[in-house]
Amino acid sequence: MQRTVSTTVRVKLHSLTNRKADLLAREYEAFQTEVHGGDATLYSATDQQASKVQRQKDPNPDTEQPVVLRNDVFDVAHDEDTVLSSWWVKVPVYDPERGRGNSIWCPAYVPHKDEQLVREGDVRDSELVRRDGDWYVHLVVKRSVTVQDEYDDVLAIDMGARWVATCAFLSDRKTMFYGEEVRRIREHYKQLRKSIGKAKPRQGQQVVERIGDAEARKVDDRLHKIARQIVEDAEERNAIIVVGDLGGIRKDNDKGRYVNDKTHKMPFARLLNYIEYKAYDAGIGVQLVEEYDTSKTCNRCACEGIRETQGRFECPECGLDDNADKNGALNIGKRALGKFSKPLSEAGAVLARPETQVIVPRDDEPANLSVSVGSTPSGGTPRL
Repeated sequence: MQRTVSTTVRVKLHSLTNRKADLLAREYEAFQTEVHGGDATLYSATDQQASKVQRQKDPNPDTEQPVVLRNDVFDVAHDEDTVLSSWWVKVPVYDPERGRGNSIWCPAYVPHKDEQLVREGDVRDSELVRRDGDWYVHLVVKRSVTVQDEYDDVLAIDMGARWVATCAFLSDRKTMFYGEEVRRIREHYKQLRKSIGKAKPRQGQQVVERIGDAEARKVDDRLHKIARQIVEDAEERNAIIVVGDLGGIRKDNDKGRYVNDKTHKMPFARLLNYIEYKAYDAGIGVQLVEEYDTSKTCNRCACEGIRETQGRFECPECGLDDNADKNGALNIGKRALGKFSKPLSEAGAVLARPETQVIVPRDDEPANLSVSVGSTPSGGTPRL
């Protein structure tokens, strides 16, 4: 089955002249003013995108929004003959000295693994992002891939604050927990930045920026390993990957400063991007499903449960007492199958029908799949 999929490639801009850096900063700040209801002067196409973001997202005043770069006014070029960089990104900006829109070519670093994708894919509307004083362009690249259309199992993924990904197979409820190390890395560098800022208020900024780069590299490496393992697990069982859609996690979801800081800064979108990228290369499909209420609902009887602690889920109706993230993952998988919503077959994939079917007593009942299962139900062990 042929599918057109989008992959986001994180491209870092480097070696910027002071003028180019100033123009990027000016455009970025003007975009923030526009999306939060103010009035600023932007490149005309970018100004239109700011108005669209303001209407559609109505972003919170204290959030920064990536600058939307329309694909017809920005470009990506590759030239091995240039000394400073072999990759360049043309960014549209408003130039106050000229009193009109202008475009600046910025040297860029494209990860080696993504170079072929950027060369051969169709670059669409992308985003300019500022992180810890550095500039990135998140290139959205469309490509055509071949994925299979029949599967023997479902690997459901619930993303959360403690475990960046809790993965559960519907056939036997085997569960894997990934990413506590990501949370530890981020907490370590958060405390390190605080201590440096207090000890060296003048010289601390450059040190903090270097720390940010080190943190990003470590987190990124871990996310790649997690995504690779998830896809390998799906391949081994011929399972389609189903992920809870966290598109609205930052909006109308105030759970206090401590929880917000953990949840809102976790790299869920980046992990999903890596999973999709690796899964499509392996011919495995990835589906997003609505995550609403999956953390509150019992995966066994569909009644509303109780969570006296963050990590535990209890059902007062059927007596289920299990890990809360595992319960959420199973609900996500069942929702994809049509237990709570439309059948998975309507989303572009079907489950294969093998010769045998496993029937398990209710207390250990997995999802109602017609699949051959050769392993015993397991709660799984955390993978760091």
